Amino acid sequence: MTCPTLKKETTMTISTPFDVMQHTRAPLRLELTARFHVSPQKLFDTVSDHHAVVNWVPLMRAVAMEHKSNGQCDVGSIRHCSLHGMGGIDETILWWNPPHGYAFRVEAKSKMMMPTRDHVSVMLIVPTADGGCELTWRHYFNWRGFFMRHMTAVMFPMMMRSALANIRKELGEDCAANHACAASTCQKAGCK
Repeated sequence: MTCPTLKKETTMTISTPFDVMQHTRAPLRLELTARFHVSPQKLFDTVSDHHAVVNWVPLMRAVAMEHKSNGQCDVGSIRHCSLHGMGGIDETILWWNPPHGYAFRVEAKSKMMMPTRDHVSVMLIVPTADGGCELTWRHYFNWRGFFMRHMTAVMFPMMMRSALANIRKELGEDCAANHACAASTCQKAGCK
């Protein structure tokens, strides 16, 4: 899926909207949406626990954090990630707005294994009327190179869907027993 115009990531509940255009002109390549039966704060705490990301992101082996301000995560903090079979990536926090979400720039240390550039990932959390919340996870990037591009176009959406399922497990949600939950895990999942 491509996005002809980039716009500010906004909802009525986000106090400080994130302007994607300030950080990348790359098109929207992947968007996943999932509903959860926990508060926005609980979901934010789960997806923003940088050391626990190894529990829910497939292939993630280890994470080390570099903070810019008093040991607290904020804009400018860097998450140094090591992935099984793919080398490493650095994720620099561009927007930090608990419990509404955060955004980060993805810089691959191996350009061959991670064939993207101008890559920004945005995680938006919006409360729902039933007391739960909805997570929308967007990836904006341009393709780099040719060799891994086609395999990544297939694998990346699969990895992100798996990550959402793993977040459910971290939160103790049994998606298999809840058809509505399973059906809403991925509304859009194409990587073009």
